[in-house]
Amino acid sequence: MRKPIEIRSFKTKLGNVFLNLYSNEYGEIMNSDFGYIFHSESFQIEIIEFTEIKNWMKEINEIETSIGWIFRIAKLNESNEVLNFECHLKKNNKEIISESDTGECLQAIWIEDKKNVVSLGTEDGQMMRHRAEKNDWMPNRFKTKLGIVKTGSFLNRKYEEKSFTKQLPFGFETKIPKLKKGEKIYFHYLVATNELKKSIDYPDEDDISTNLAVGYPKWTLIDKLNIKE
Repeated sequence: MRKPIEIRSFKTKLGNVFLNLYSNEYGEIMNSDFGYIFHSESFQIEIIEFTEIKNWMKEINEIETSIGWIFRIAKLNESNEVLNFECHLKKNNKEIISESDTGECLQAIWIEDKKNVVSLGTEDGQMMRHRAEKNDWMPNRFKTKLGIVKTGSFLNRKYEEKSFTKQLPFGFETKIPKLKKGEKIYFHYLVATNELKKSIDYPDEDDISTNLAVGYPKWTLIDKLNIKE
């Protein structure tokens, strides 16, 4: 695997969120009207960048800043190119902590110090499976490899959540599965920031607006951003 290509960095009060691409082949990131385009021998990748989530949240509770990236990936041939993406926060002080903050169809991380919070979110394995079943920018053949999957023997049956995205201490890593020529895949990363504060509706509890902000599913993002498929 070659050194990571830094696509973007996004400044927050807890440190910069870095968006990186890893490939074992040569490719070039180019700016576009909607974000970025990456071409390599094996893939064509469209990266749509947007900041509108903070505007959508005003009816619930305002957040300070937001950014998101939609990845639409098409396989051009049958080569074995390895392609990974990573979105992570590089913390700027030792007091910053993180914890898993998942929800329905949501894989999220809550990162905070004593004053501010950053939430990172993406779809979980069950949502990826749902899209695979509909062949919605996820090949149908992956449906048995995603979501709640049975493992072990009949007498020692276990159930595991499978996803192409792995949670890191302060971010996510998405490993693109081996695709056949002509297959397409979609995923996204969402980031939201705010000051730590109490909930308006539940004064004894912390405000979770950033968690809600990173929980938008694919179809909502596509609709609100008026993206053609």
